[in-house]
Amino acid sequence: MLLAIERSAKAASAALYEVDALPPVGHAISPDLVRCRAFLQDEADGCGDAYPLVERLLHQANATPDDLSAFAVGVGPGSFSGIRAALALLRGLAAPRHIPVVGVNSAAAAAYAYRSANPGAPRPIRVLGDARHSHIWCFTEPDDPTSLVHTAQDIRLYSRTEAKPGQDPLPPVAELTALAQNPDAAPILLADPVRLAPLFPQALPAHADANGIAALALAGLYNPNADPIYLHPAVFGAPSP
Repeated sequence: MLLAIERSAKAASAALYEVDALPPVGHAISPDLVRCRAFLQDEADGCGDAYPLVERLLHQANATPDDLSAFAVGVGPGSFSGIRAALALLRGLAAPRHIPVVGVNSAAAAAYAYRSANPGAPRPIRVLGDARHSHIWCFTEPDDPTSLVHTAQDIRLYSRTEAKPGQDPLPPVAELTALAQNPDAAPILLADPVRLAPLFPQALPAHADANGIAALALAGLYNPNADPIYLHPAVFGAPSP
């Protein structure tokens, strides 16, 4: 079975699908051949230990870790702690079984969920999130889903402030707010509704969950290397004397 986990936001979720293995990248398994065995969501379990959620899911499905044969995880953008905890758990389960863990862009999963529920919505759907450091990140639904690489290459940064001397200027957030105010534009979803709603009052909350992660993985739209999507370079403080 495929175990998929999404923990990039406050609401964590996990899902089990009855499939022996994931298809190669760029290939898809027909949805008619796959059944969801169990799905579980916890509105307040987006960080910390990931195993309790999976343990409850396995109990709900009357399954054990030995029944797992494929692993997919949402790699962000989103909660650093939640994503790392999910990755650590899946890699721990996968290592003794010699099964790879694949990564899926959580924003792409949110766009996929909205598109599935609203197939006639204008293109392209955009998903926005707070990238901190006076930045907003934006994922834009591609015309060709196979172009997804599920890394930071799929994400564009916008700046809330003017560029400082010597910095590469980023496009201003005003470009996104103008889109959000256009009634004919494609939908804009917010991965951080509380932080971003004042800037984008017309936008809708994004809903990435484990079902979306599993759907993209089963469609062959995943990154074989499940590395978290980091939007800023790592910052290390000087060691204490």
